[in-house]
Amino acid sequence: MTDTARLNSLLERVADAAAPERGLFAEVFFACAGKQHPDIKAHFAMRMDEQAWTEAALILTACALPGWRVQTNSGRGSAKVILLAPEANGSPGSVPSEPAHHLGGIALAMLVAVLRELSSQR
Repeated sequence: MTDTARLNSLLERVADAAAPERGLFAEVFFACAGKQHPDIKAHFAMRMDEQAWTEAALILTACALPGWRVQTNSGRGSAKVILLAPEANGSPGSVPSEPAHHLGGIALAMLVAVLRELSSQR
């Protein structure tokens, strides 16, 4: 993982992004996901190549916050993402994170949510 200052810097960059972008997604993945199996990295890269940004964000979330659930909502205006932590016994949690919003869509909102959560854990 990386330090809080780095996570906050990435959070600002993601929050300011107008649309998903490969370089930013890759930077967030490597800062948040830790050491991953080469197959996971390849799968993530393929999703970015296909511009399947939501799938790429889901892979990143699963690597950065194993066992967490993702709740999404989109429509007119900004997309909204809420993360749900697993309970101590491993079952899905019911205490939601602070909602993350982004006008650039679900994928960027998910990155905001992950970066916020990781920053708060430090």
